[in-house]
Amino acid sequence: MADIVEVLRKIVKDENAVLIDELMSKHTTFGVGGKADIFIDVAGAELRSVVKALKDYSCPFTVIGNGSNLLVSDNGIRGAVIRIGRRMSEVSVKMGEGGASIEATSGALLPTVAKRACEASLTGLEFATQIPGTIGGAVYMNAGAFGGDMSDTVLAVTSIDMNGEAKHYTAKDLKFGYRTSVFSEKNEIITGAILGLKAGDPQQIKDRISAIREKRGASQPVNKRSAGSTFRKLSDGDTPESMTPAWKLVQQAGMKDARVGGARVSEKHSGFVINEGDATASDIYTLINQIIEKVKSETGVTLEPEVKMLGEF
Repeated sequence: MADIVEVLRKIVKDENAVLIDELMSKHTTFGVGGKADIFIDVAGAELRSVVKALKDYSCPFTVIGNGSNLLVSDNGIRGAVIRIGRRMSEVSVKMGEGGASIEATSGALLPTVAKRACEASLTGLEFATQIPGTIGGAVYMNAGAFGGDMSDTVLAVTSIDMNGEAKHYTAKDLKFGYRTSVFSEKNEIITGAILGLKAGDPQQIKDRISAIREKRGASQPVNKRSAGSTFRKLSDGDTPESMTPAWKLVQQAGMKDARVGGARVSEKHSGFVINEGDATASDIYTLINQIIEKVKSETGVTLEPEVKMLGEF
């Protein structure tokens, strides 16, 4: 491993951006997870060379963003973790007649991009103001909230494949669906996106953001460590609004107050599994599976986690 680390440190221009045995609990919103053998906080200009080096040394790697939709095993992750984050987070606003576009590299945080849109009096991204993910992760899973999602705004996306070849997608290529996109089918790394927005009334945009912030604070465990909604809505209609919320089934199955160790179902919202402060990844994983089993036995419905599991459980 020493050889590949030396190569990576020659590629990556920040001496603090290639780490050994880095705890993943520092990089997930759940606040749990064991060590990654190698952790790389990559910049856009370095990404292709980093991927090539890892392939040349047959070093497996995992790509993450802000860690807001992940559960990493207590055993950690073998190989390398490439984090698309602070060193790949440029955002620029380009104004046009009647609207504008925002170009963001994939590590830019959604709340930051939404703030830039608000400052430019652009509407269409208010729903994202409280989603703690990156642009890359949001495009990958078509993140959404409060009646909006990424498919409403994305005009184009860039990525690279595992050979370092650049790819370009227009909106019609992206196959957006409920919490999915064409990238669910591809072994590619999203590098950036262009979002199309419209000119709006500044006060109305601010009022909409304030209303979303207030609604989220009243209905979700915003002060607890979680990975957002733990389970996917269930498809019983054509739109997300007509789908069955998982929290209803959790309550129906009598799991509203369930807990394992430091993990528990949120008192505020039964669709969230939270870390009370001392949970392990195993606690959270066990509770998620207990909920799935109980909901299945009580209702006949199989819940699907929205949270992505990394490492061995």
